[in-house]
Amino acid sequence: MPRPINLALAIALLASVGACTSMQTGGVKNTSKTFTTVVVDAGHGGKDSGAYRRSGPPEKIVALDVAQRLERKLRESQLKTIMIRSSDVFIPLDERVAIENSQKNAIFVSIHFNDSRKRGIRGVETYYHSGASSELANRIQAKLMTIPHSGDRGVHTANFRVLRMASYPAVLVECGFLSNRADGKQARDWEYRELLADRIAEAIVEQRYGPGVYQPSGRLAAQLQPATTGPALAPPAH
Repeated sequence: MPRPINLALAIALLASVGACTSMQTGGVKNTSKTFTTVVVDAGHGGKDSGAYRRSGPPEKIVALDVAQRLERKLRESQLKTIMIRSSDVFIPLDERVAIENSQKNAIFVSIHFNDSRKRGIRGVETYYHSGASSELANRIQAKLMTIPHSGDRGVHTANFRVLRMASYPAVLVECGFLSNRADGKQARDWEYRELLADRIAEAIVEQRYGPGVYQPSGRLAAQLQPATTGPALAPPAH
């Protein structure tokens, strides 16, 4: 004979399951296969330098450079783009969230570089918050791992505000550790930043249209001009 069900307990369990589900996907519209717009966010800016080491430019500069290169490649792939910032300006997190959520059919990609007190730590990692963002995050990380000598720090969930508050799929890419000698040297190389942008763009285009569609411009040839100029970011003289 079946045991009687405690109605109060059953309701509590259902509420608990519902709460867990809403924490993972609540309020997020899954546009990961239908998006027409990519909101590109260059981390930090203005008074907020982000990670900084004496041996190279601050995070805000290299993040902007990669973001600008990424934005150009996405436009060449016929995707609409919105840049959170296109210059060295400070934009509060709440304003970034408002910009990303103002789009009707979009995804959000935030570009950063990492820092650590432990100089030996290196590698690339990608973060997401909602379940709708998981596939995109994993695709971006996998593409970045095709770059020779890349360190794989994996894909992780995180509670960053620009991810937690997003209405659409949103990911944050940490493109290496400026605190590490090898990663920092790569970050100072404009050809490497071009490669980072290329791999992220390839992942985004494949996420939307499928494998084999992405056509990089110039295959990272040395003749490509830098997206951001300046003494610290200029390409090597020929």
